[in-house]
Amino acid sequence: MPGTPSPESSSARSAVFTYDPLDGRPGTEPLATLRKGALLSAVDQANDAVDAAHGDWYALARSAAVLGRTQYGSGDAELAVAAYDQAVRLYNDNSRAMGRGEDAITGLATLVDCAGRAMLLHHRQARRRLADSAFDVGRLFAEFLAGNGVTDPASQLLGRRAAVVQRTGQPRSGLLDPGILSQLDPQDTLREATWAVTEYLDAPGPHTLAEALHATGAEQQLWATNLAEALTVDGGRKTDCWSPTLRGSHLGLLPAAARAVTRALADTTGTAADGWRLTGREIHMCYSVASGRGELRFALKDHAEYWGGLLLALGKDALRNGHTALASDCGDWLRGVLTQAAPHTLIAPWGQELHAGSQHLPS
Repeated sequence: MPGTPSPESSSARSAVFTYDPLDGRPGTEPLATLRKGALLSAVDQANDAVDAAHGDWYALARSAAVLGRTQYGSGDAELAVAAYDQAVRLYNDNSRAMGRGEDAITGLATLVDCAGRAMLLHHRQARRRLADSAFDVGRLFAEFLAGNGVTDPASQLLGRRAAVVQRTGQPRSGLLDPGILSQLDPQDTLREATWAVTEYLDAPGPHTLAEALHATGAEQQLWATNLAEALTVDGGRKTDCWSPTLRGSHLGLLPAAARAVTRALADTTGTAADGWRLTGREIHMCYSVASGRGELRFALKDHAEYWGGLLLALGKDALRNGHTALASDCGDWLRGVLTQAAPHTLIAPWGQELHAGSQHLPS
């Protein structure tokens, strides 16, 4: 949009309206990890939070919102939008139980934020009806909050909707109630729309596991078709699992997939390399789920070579591309795997190679 800052540079990003109802709240530690660049650990922490929150709908809703953010930042956008949708449903279904205190404001503002993000992701994946539905739910609660003096969520939602309207040519009428519009800062909504277009609608892909496998050219290989069948999420279906733990680990599929990514990352560039990176992060996520569940307790010696090789390849790739924090994250995971799988890693040739490689990754 003319006259608004480009969010591509760090200096411009500080000028973009980015109201975040979860900022600094208890239970949102994965977002701080994500900001530090430790993408693998951020998703793992968010998934652990989901596991720990099943008895508390409010904590589970917040954990779903956090998982959506971490997945969008480092994983599968379809899993991200499924998590956002789940958070919206949890907050919406329990909205009357939230009362009128600060937790209620944070919860409803998070609902609006998740609805706005889900709207953009559904739109980018050409699910126009779901994008419109997400906005309608978000608008209801944004107007309620604005009517009670909390206007930031409405301003942010309007900005994101403006990005969609601009793309689709939809009529601008009916965005928000005129009385609410009069309370908003137009510059905020313009900045937010600019951010939304760049960060979500114009972000280069691949964004999903299916897109990643297509970008690598490996989608017809047996390991890829097996992986896609087990892990692909349809963000438009309410019944699809929104958490990596709920999807499972699929241990038997992982060694062949990990080997393929490890071999390809060293000499692939461009969109194909982006596809291998996303695929590698998905495989790591499955291994971390298996580890957390205890599935690797007696099987780690059979998988450490492949999980460790994947982590080393991801870490080296991160170093080559200047992502030191991510390389450190991969290195820490690799050293943990090698320690847990000892003494096998101290004896086997592949273990010695991984130990040597780990010394070149920062900690």
